[in-house]
Amino acid sequence: MGQEELPDNQADRVDWVIRAPDNQELRRRYDIWAAQYDGDVGSVDDYLAPLELAKTATRHLTPDMRIIDAGAGTGLVGEALHHEGFKHLTALDFSENMLGIARTKGIYTALHQCDLSQQTALDADCADALVSCGTTTQVPYASLREYARLVRPGGKIIFAAVQGTWDEFGYADVLTELESAGKLRVTERGKPFQMMPTTEPQFICEIWVMDVS
Repeated sequence: MGQEELPDNQADRVDWVIRAPDNQELRRRYDIWAAQYDGDVGSVDDYLAPLELAKTATRHLTPDMRIIDAGAGTGLVGEALHHEGFKHLTALDFSENMLGIARTKGIYTALHQCDLSQQTALDADCADALVSCGTTTQVPYASLREYARLVRPGGKIIFAAVQGTWDEFGYADVLTELESAGKLRVTERGKPFQMMPTTEPQFICEIWVMDVS
């Protein structure tokens, strides 16, 4: 089982991967898809969210900040941030093959293969900011707790949140928990847009900015 499992066309490949039945199968499918990922969703026409997230980052972050790219994949968000002048980027992802592609781009100072639904080996407060894009339906909601742990007080989390799935996949409940504990506060919600207009037009995304307390 391997490359021969990939569907023949772009839209079917995207659908096959993101609709994996569980987290372990999702990881396996991303490993298989890695070599074709950038060709399938690497353009702005196919995947608008990285560009929109990077635009938001330029308004809230400065180039000297240490930024974690959570769910970095092959580094599409990292490339968009790097283009805007951000240099201190760390990639986290659960697919080693996706990170392998990201490594070749030379835009990250460090890359870590890890399960973001659990506490990682990274130190608490190790980043000034964290960005996460395209992960609402991909990474378990518990990851939001880890994001809040990794970012120092006074830092920012910039999250590309998919409408509907934010509630459906449990992120809304964890956010309420963290807000009640005084750990996170949403300070901005961007205008809705189609994040993957050519393959998954039903996914409507907003870029959220959260302050870490």
